[in-house]
Amino acid sequence: MKIMNGTLVTAAYTFRDEHGDMIGSSESNGPLTYVHGGGQMLRGIEAALDGRPVGCRLSLTLTPEEAFGPHRPELVFEAPRANLPAGIRIEPGVELFSGMGDRPAFQLRVVKETEAGALLDGNHPHAGKTLQVELEVLDIREPE
Repeated sequence: MKIMNGTLVTAAYTFRDEHGDMIGSSESNGPLTYVHGGGQMLRGIEAALDGRPVGCRLSLTLTPEEAFGPHRPELVFEAPRANLPAGIRIEPGVELFSGMGDRPAFQLRVVKETEAGALLDGNHPHAGKTLQVELEVLDIREPE
């Protein structure tokens, strides 16, 4: 069987940034499993795996557009202290989630505390970065 839209794919992986620093791996997080063509996987990985068989090994270099997207400066903004959650330390790297009720939540990262509140970044932490990917396809099957 080969990977095609709708198949359930399981793969071992290692992700590194453009400097070779580890971002994540199946060794520490377990293998990734996704439905191919369902928009659950990075675009560059799906394109590279399309039509590949079990046992296939790939080394990929993904541009920001193929990985987590470009860094968008408009997603970096200052939030007033009154709009920040109470009881949470506001320091660089702290993750906050926005949205409530039927509105979807999205992740914000504190860049720094400011006099008025905090500078927040709504970009993915790896947006704008080139990604080095090592993959091995472990299993392909029809979804249940």
